[in-house]
Amino acid sequence: MISNKTFPVPQKYMPQLDALRFFAVLGVMVAHLWHPRRLPWLLGDLDWAGLGVRLFFVLSGFLITGILLDCRNSAEKSGIPTLFFIRQFYARRFLRIFPIYYLVVFITLIVDLPPAREIWGWLITYTTNIYITVNNEWVGRLGHFWTLAVEEQFYLIWPWLMLFIPRKWLIPIIVFFISLSPIYRAVAYQMFPFDIGAMDFKAATLTPANLDSLAIGALLAVLWNSEVPKPVLQKYLTRLILPTGLILYTICLVLYHYRIKPSIFFIAGDFSASLVFAWLVSSTGLGFKNWFGKILEIPFLSYLGKITYGIYVYHYFAPLILVPVLAYFGYDLYVPGLRNFVLS
Repeated sequence: MISNKTFPVPQKYMPQLDALRFFAVLGVMVAHLWHPRRLPWLLGDLDWAGLGVRLFFVLSGFLITGILLDCRNSAEKSGIPTLFFIRQFYARRFLRIFPIYYLVVFITLIVDLPPAREIWGWLITYTTNIYITVNNEWVGRLGHFWTLAVEEQFYLIWPWLMLFIPRKWLIPIIVFFISLSPIYRAVAYQMFPFDIGAMDFKAATLTPANLDSLAIGALLAVLWNSEVPKPVLQKYLTRLILPTGLILYTICLVLYHYRIKPSIFFIAGDFSASLVFAWLVSSTGLGFKNWFGKILEIPFLSYLGKITYGIYVYHYFAPLILVPVLAYFGYDLYVPGLRNFVLS
């Protein structure tokens, strides 16, 4: 019989990260439900959904890797087989993720929301991103499920790497994955030339295109669990990583805005944004002490942060209910639009 003392010690609760999760999902909701376009200069070119997804991926890589490192430490100290902790990890992930996802998929099949019945096999196997890539077409109100597919595919390989490879190889392996995504995106852009103003699904939705964000979060978790003091790490993040990410992202955005070299934005934009978000996640984990920290600790935002997975899964379907209900009362709801965003 296994004593409770042998279970991994949970990560220290970082309350501000809950609200940060909500802001990540908020970016996606702004893009899907509102889609503001009248912002000045470069702000009008910002991909709010893409930035929200990047932040969520960095957060996910950070938190999941932290959990796995706790499991690894517990396995090494207790002598319990590592496979026990892998089973625990997958059981908790499945209980957290599967019920609401499959409930929503089941409802879309019942009501015949296009194209659910045509792609049901891809939906239930968490391979929507592969379907989008193979067919190079969006899947309507089910399109946001591609990010969930990326997360699940990440979960399939990441625990085995973090728990079984030698510790000295952890950082090199993570750096390899960080490097892989920009290289993949560069090759994909050459293989599938496209107008960067429109998303090219062959290049953007496969898991290799998104590993840099997840792996940057993972690298942050490894460094947090290393012997490097967190204040020292934070100093380097603030003085080096943050300005590097901001400058690189701004350069990418300017090149995109003026159509000088828009491919650079596709290749390096996500990477540079993820550098900024690594600083943000680390700062939030340590706890902002200023006005921003007070905002992140508002109980209502913390609550919303805890249910962000559900919000993300079903937010895109809200207008499908609102439009006919409001039409019954004689009101036309414009989708996307500010009123639609607020009501949804």
